[in-house]
Amino acid sequence: MSLVVLAPSAQADRVINGILVGGKIEEAYAQSGGFWKWGVPTGPERASAKRGRYQTFARDASFYWHPAVDGGTAHQVGGAIRTRWQKVGAERGALGFPVTNEYKSGSGRSNDFQGGVVTWSKAGGAQIVWGGILQKWRAHGGAKGYYGVPLGGEYRSGGRFAQDFLNGTIFWP
Repeated sequence: MSLVVLAPSAQADRVINGILVGGKIEEAYAQSGGFWKWGVPTGPERASAKRGRYQTFARDASFYWHPAVDGGTAHQVGGAIRTRWQKVGAERGALGFPVTNEYKSGSGRSNDFQGGVVTWSKAGGAQIVWGGILQKWRAHGGAKGYYGVPLGGEYRSGGRFAQDFLNGTIFWP
């Protein structure tokens, strides 16, 4: 007797409040809470940079998708994290596309992107952690670890880079 494992069924494209929500964006929208969490779409799916797609929803959230990023999975970005990401070029910038939905991280919330992390907390607002500082921060547990959430952005300190966190400063190199 062989075991048969059925793949989860994907949602079909659907019209919500007169606007089509489809494909990978609809799948991510439905799997992460759908209408009850994100509200209705505020407009149609649109082209983003680098051949990606996005769609925005009423409860301050957008879903971004690119066929070559994270196995072609769409991810939610919203609020202050989305605003900070957009200030550095969104998917066109060094952070690239999101590779996670927003998640709880320490005393804040975070989204992981191709090129780094944007973390929001009451203590520090929305801040970017990337590069060598990101590697050291993650090695110490990220926002849940020793250093906690970032309090500001990366800056130069002599010939090095530094970033202040709730419980200390990380230097690189």
